[in-house]
Amino acid sequence: MNVLAISITFIPSIILCGHSQLNHLEKLGKINYKFVISHFINKKNIEWADVIVFIRCDTDLDMYVSKIAKKAGKHLVYVLDDDILNVPSYISSAPNYLKPSTKKQIRTIMSNCDTFLTTSPVLLEKYGKGFKNAFLINEPSLNRIDKKEKNKKIKVGFAGSIDRAQDLNQILRDTIEKLVNKYHDEIDIEFMGAKPKFVEEFGLTYLPYQDGYDAYTAFMSKCNWDIGLAPMPDTEFHRCKYYNKFVEYASFGIVGVYSNLEPYVYGIKDGVNGLLVNNTTDEWYNAIVRLIEDNKLRETISKECLRQANEIYTLEKCADDYYNKMCVGYKKPNKNVNIPNLALAKFRFVVVRGFRKIKEEGTNFPNWLQKKIDKKIQDIKEEKQDNINKEKLKDIISKQKTICVIAPMFDDLEGEYNNRVKLLDNNIDCYKIYLSGENRMCEHIMVNFIDDTHVSVVFNSYDILQTEEIFALIKQSGHLLIHSVIRFMSEKLSSDMFEVFNLENINVVWDVHGMIPEAYHENANYHIEQVVNDIEKDFYDKSDVVLVDDEKLIEHFKDKYNKDQNFVVYNGNTKDIDLNKII
Repeated sequence: MNVLAISITFIPSIILCGHSQLNHLEKLGKINYKFVISHFINKKNIEWADVIVFIRCDTDLDMYVSKIAKKAGKHLVYVLDDDILNVPSYISSAPNYLKPSTKKQIRTIMSNCDTFLTTSPVLLEKYGKGFKNAFLINEPSLNRIDKKEKNKKIKVGFAGSIDRAQDLNQILRDTIEKLVNKYHDEIDIEFMGAKPKFVEEFGLTYLPYQDGYDAYTAFMSKCNWDIGLAPMPDTEFHRCKYYNKFVEYASFGIVGVYSNLEPYVYGIKDGVNGLLVNNTTDEWYNAIVRLIEDNKLRETISKECLRQANEIYTLEKCADDYYNKMCVGYKKPNKNVNIPNLALAKFRFVVVRGFRKIKEEGTNFPNWLQKKIDKKIQDIKEEKQDNINKEKLKDIISKQKTICVIAPMFDDLEGEYNNRVKLLDNNIDCYKIYLSGENRMCEHIMVNFIDDTHVSVVFNSYDILQTEEIFALIKQSGHLLIHSVIRFMSEKLSSDMFEVFNLENINVVWDVHGMIPEAYHENANYHIEQVVNDIEKDFYDKSDVVLVDDEKLIEHFKDKYNKDQNFVVYNGNTKDIDLNKII
């Protein structure tokens, strides 16, 4: 059986809801498996596949593929771990999911599929009736420990995306204040990824979020928390989620305190493998104090969590269950069915998207876009550049060498990603532009600078494959800042830039935080074909400067590759880095 998995990107949800299970099944010899990013799918992929698994797919091209694959008699499976048809407006991905066109595409893809797999009983009830077959699946624990190490002090922690800061402020702020007042320096409280306002207010430890699921779980294992916090707001959207936080905490023997709400009520038995509490300050506070004071209870629950992680949520069991449910109703398709070439369809969808955007935004879309860009420039400019306009900007860059930093813009400049933007703010004397990665406006604003030889550009690697104009600017500037460890950029791994662009005579600065797991190298070829085999070494060899956030990484790289490099160490306490000299 040939199984093709399709998705628009490669976020942790994709790893946990299909890729890891299917990859494991191939290693066992049960299936032949390929993973393809939606925009790279071609005729050969569809002809090869017997089964096509659509993981959170929502694009017009995914919709078209589901239509022609259904006509060809392929067995189609749709996998979902979030209610992407009902995303709240405050979620970062909302602008895409709230579009009527996106909702229509999702529903059409679903209607063409035979089987529905989901991690949520709520989603199963909500959408499962529209499929021939519908099943619940578990997400696996991919990185587990066998025994919990003891800490000198009780460690309490939370791990989650930057979007969770608002939830933490609303649910846990008063609880954390009471804990700090009661225990002072007797316990450690840490927050990874999300950074609620009270972290600085109470002098707590903040840990940067780790890009890549392997890096994230490796970092979690080093945290060695005793108590894990898992607050969840009571909304329809959150009730449709999976209790993956329990699986994560249980994998490392962390005793979790969870909101007494769906989805946690499906996986946690109060007092056995965690504590369930209502979202009140008193209940949260009393539960955490109970675990701090009762060592025996904490150790008992920790052992049960590890047992479940190592017996119930193993990759082996989850993959076997995935295979059995995926195959229900499967009939081998006729390989002689004609599959149309997708090149014309891809072109047509690009044109359609453009007209749709104009229709959604109005006939004056280009003017609207330019106004929005100008507003973003003015919102983040230095105070001395008040009321700057494009003419004044051209005057500035004609008189000095300007470094233009392209980076994501979030409403709340918090979190690991934006802390690095702040580092650039504090250390580079330059004109800065922050753009929304969701709206992909980089290429529009870059056109204004493309012919100016006085502009030097430092780019985040995420933006490299967006347009030819951007690449032209990188070559012109002679500077490239590769931010983060390994990430996808427009459906490619960031390491591909060396092969795709043949970057010669470019000053490469590699900004690396945390170790890169060897397992990621092994799996890289499943992500994208023809990817550089040894990603870390490629970055290390071709970088002129390596930025690290831990001195231990210097010895790690030197020992591993037996080669010296120009290292700069920086972290939250760094004050004296002159990045102008580095680049």
